[in-house]
Amino acid sequence: MDFKKQTYSLQVNQYIRGLIQQGKLKPGDPIKEAELSEKLGISRAPIREALQVLVQEGLVSAEPQKGKTIRVLSPKEIVDGYTITAILESEAIILSLDQWTDEDFADLQHILDTIKEKSSHSNNVDDLLELDELLHNMLLSHCDNEQLIDTARLSSSNISKFLCYPYWRSTCNPRHFVERHEEVVNAMFSKNPATIRKTIHKHYNEIASIVSTLVEHENTK
Repeated sequence: MDFKKQTYSLQVNQYIRGLIQQGKLKPGDPIKEAELSEKLGISRAPIREALQVLVQEGLVSAEPQKGKTIRVLSPKEIVDGYTITAILESEAIILSLDQWTDEDFADLQHILDTIKEKSSHSNNVDDLLELDELLHNMLLSHCDNEQLIDTARLSSSNISKFLCYPYWRSTCNPRHFVERHEEVVNAMFSKNPATIRKTIHKHYNEIASIVSTLVEHENTK
């Protein structure tokens, strides 16, 4: 097994993800293996492998005539993606709710308190991304269905953190970011499955509505 080759492939995957998040590669942009090979100083093989993984993960599209491009999401695909995330995340939480301890709830509250503290010194949500991921990982921490968790994370991450990142950033300021996550944490403390399900769906539906509207507006220009 060629471990060095696999390492290159993973690094290329992360490199392309970074270009997407930074806006240097936008939805619809072509990905040229030759240019990447020359720029990164590696052969095309690990680049090709990385692109195949990105296609499987839903960040890259592959069409016979167009080659590989950064995937373009329609407004409906955005709404559908967030809906899938809401369904999977809420059910994963509810399935494992009886395993939550007082210490777990204390940890969740600590994450929220950290978000509040950091948001008071931030002008945009970029500074809160790691805490957002930490909180949602905490919500899923007791679910032992790894396929469910991976699908939930991938669906949301592709939209929020990559393909629609500029639009996601504009959906809320730090104050709104805190309010939305405080609602989720309060729902968790209720320990009521119906309340948790309703709140998680509201959490993602709000983002879906704003992001899909912004993308639709951009597409009609």
